[in-house]
Amino acid sequence: MYCVKCGVSLPDGTEKCPLCGTKVWNPEGLTAESTFDPGRLPEKPFDRNPVAILLTVITVLAAIAVSVVCLVLYRNLGWSDIVLASLLLFFTVAVFPLWFSNPNPVIFIPIDTIALELFLLFICLRTGGKWFMSFAFPCAGIVGLISTASAALLKYLKKGRYIVIGGLQIVLGAFCILLEFFQHITFDTGMFQWSLFASIALFVSGAFLLCVGLIRPLRDFVNRVFYL
Repeated sequence: MYCVKCGVSLPDGTEKCPLCGTKVWNPEGLTAESTFDPGRLPEKPFDRNPVAILLTVITVLAAIAVSVVCLVLYRNLGWSDIVLASLLLFFTVAVFPLWFSNPNPVIFIPIDTIALELFLLFICLRTGGKWFMSFAFPCAGIVGLISTASAALLKYLKKGRYIVIGGLQIVLGAFCILLEFFQHITFDTGMFQWSLFASIALFVSGAFLLCVGLIRPLRDFVNRVFYL
């Protein structure tokens, strides 16, 4: 519910806007009792099972097809192990959560991070690379930790979302510098070639969101302008 004059968001049951003093007005003039329709059935929730089953079958059939092709053409699995690992990662990240009615991101993001780490380790060993421990492992692990912490804060905190998102952007800005450092020590590239630009942009936007979250008049103005 919003004020008809200044547009600020109002909690249900408010009789007067605390910002401009305008009396709250319901344009439809209806109460909760008058809008209730006993003949109206509740909307049926989206059934995720058919999608989960379909994607699981497609993934399994793709894995079988790739294995058969390699066995027929090369009489061994050949390059199919890379495709099979990719399909397993896809199933873990995109299909497995669909089997749950309300998947909790705080649980599934760490699972996805572990799956990604194992996939990157396999690719590194498969190609004879030496970039996993010094680049892929710390970068993917830090991204997983940041994503899990952000999901937990946004899920369980009812207020302070501007502060959470602003703090997240500042953390991501610092991570950009750390990411370029891992790139530098692994691939012998230069430092501060791109990370400073991304970090400064994230620091500025994050600081602004922190100010929005801490200063109530500014927060009300942003909510009113962007209809939040």
